[in-house]
Amino acid sequence: MFERVLRAVRLDPSLYREVAVDERLQGEAALIVLAATLLSAIGTGIGSRHWVLGFGAEMINGFLIGWLLWAVIANLVGDFLGGRSQLGEMVRALGYANAPRFIGIFGFLPCVGPIFRLAAWLLTIAAGVIAIRETMEFDTFKALVTAVIGLAVYIIFNMLIGLFYGGLLG
Repeated sequence: MFERVLRAVRLDPSLYREVAVDERLQGEAALIVLAATLLSAIGTGIGSRHWVLGFGAEMINGFLIGWLLWAVIANLVGDFLGGRSQLGEMVRALGYANAPRFIGIFGFLPCVGPIFRLAAWLLTIAAGVIAIRETMEFDTFKALVTAVIGLAVYIIFNMLIGLFYGGLLG
């Protein structure tokens, strides 16, 4: 597992093809997302004024919206664009694409914390584009379009969660 996580962080395209077709790696993909979300949530929570809410929002955001919703959207859009994938394949590939979020644990550090969070986010997006491309078996442009549409939905849901938590704090 550790070697696959390193390959995911290095953005190795062959890894995403490999995990997409191996149904035995479903649990491992979920474990990677859970661990990455937990570490990122700790980094966000510690750095937040309301650490419990920051931690909770990050957990919900990372696990449910950042992974599962993105996989569903990517699979739907990818199918529309002529890709060849099943939802389980996309879930596994995007699960591994979450591996760069491990560096989110450093998000609480003064001055450089936001840089770590941004780097984790950008690397996860890049890994997601590669995962989508390899899973759907189409070109990078279609993978990018698919990822951007998924990102737009993610941002909308993120804003809704922010409004909900903002209402709790207000």
